[in-house]
Amino acid sequence: MRAASHRPRRGVNHVSAARRTAARRAAPRPTALRRAAPRLAATALLLAATLTGCAENPSQAEKPTQSPARSPARSPSGKPTRTPADPAWWAPEPGEITDWDWQLTEPYDLSAPRQMYDIDLFDLAPEGAQLTYADGDVIDVPAGPLAGKIDELHARRPRPVVICYVDTGAYEHYRPDASRFPGHEKREDAIPNRPHAPAAGSVIGWDTGWAGERWLDIREGSRDAFAEAVWARFDLAERMGCDGVEPDQNNPRGNDPGFRIPLADQLSWYREVARQAHARGLSVGMKNGHNEPGTAARLVDSFDWALPEECVEFAECGELKAFVAAGKAVFAVDYRKSVADRAKACRTHRRHGLDGLIKDEPPTGAYRKSCG
Repeated sequence: MRAASHRPRRGVNHVSAARRTAARRAAPRPTALRRAAPRLAATALLLAATLTGCAENPSQAEKPTQSPARSPARSPSGKPTRTPADPAWWAPEPGEITDWDWQLTEPYDLSAPRQMYDIDLFDLAPEGAQLTYADGDVIDVPAGPLAGKIDELHARRPRPVVICYVDTGAYEHYRPDASRFPGHEKREDAIPNRPHAPAAGSVIGWDTGWAGERWLDIREGSRDAFAEAVWARFDLAERMGCDGVEPDQNNPRGNDPGFRIPLADQLSWYREVARQAHARGLSVGMKNGHNEPGTAARLVDSFDWALPEECVEFAECGELKAFVAAGKAVFAVDYRKSVADRAKACRTHRRHGLDGLIKDEPPTGAYRKSCG
């Protein structure tokens, strides 16, 4: 989401550590972790087999790409929306996914047969989930309040797409991997906040406006100190069977992050986030960033779709035309308490070719108005 109330730009995390802990105590017992076969590897094998004449027929060669965790998204009629010849990850076109929802905190409601759900990664984490690192460190991830729901959603027919929300440009003090970010302190109030400069050697900046969340120093010279922690989250998303990720908080510019972030560094971080997601066979969306004119056009080639917040409220919907022109869906969200006329906001979404929603803030399962 964007930055918080003391600034005009939103960024998400919304839920306190206490609320998450209470929810996890009541979480249902999940199914075991499962690893999906990476489609990129399968696609490479298919190409090699085709060139050497090893595949007896196209249908036999296509089978490896249809793993249970990454089978094609389907429309309400049950017709696949993608074919094996398309990208190895989910790449929706404008108007293809009109029945979707975005829920990042309680109350959740996953009862509707949506085409796509976008839900917090850690809230979906099953019992036994772990974050692993190259130095051998392993961090246990508590089971989330929606533990096991990815498998349940994927078992539906037609099968919905499950996108997992992940903070990639912000530190979250309440996450199990918080200690992997240089500058972490056991007490969050011990981490310098505005107007005090970030500590020397710390990658943790000023608060985003959401409790327990801080901007990260995404400059090229600093990101190597924490990037592995972010990619470990992507590894977890792949193992859990997420079809894609919604990486948030990559747009600190204009949000008073505590660091001077050049535009070139912000753009290169967005591209690296997309590259790392694709390396794991995950679909990836451009989250916000459209507030800087021309940014969407610069990044459209790196991402499969976009999720902008408040483009009606801030008169920015036209910035997403590069995605629509490229045949890539834009899942726009405006908030019901921020737009005076919800029907008019929906008309603006449709006029720009966006697949929009009006939601409460933060987004839950309690309210949803589709603009489709």
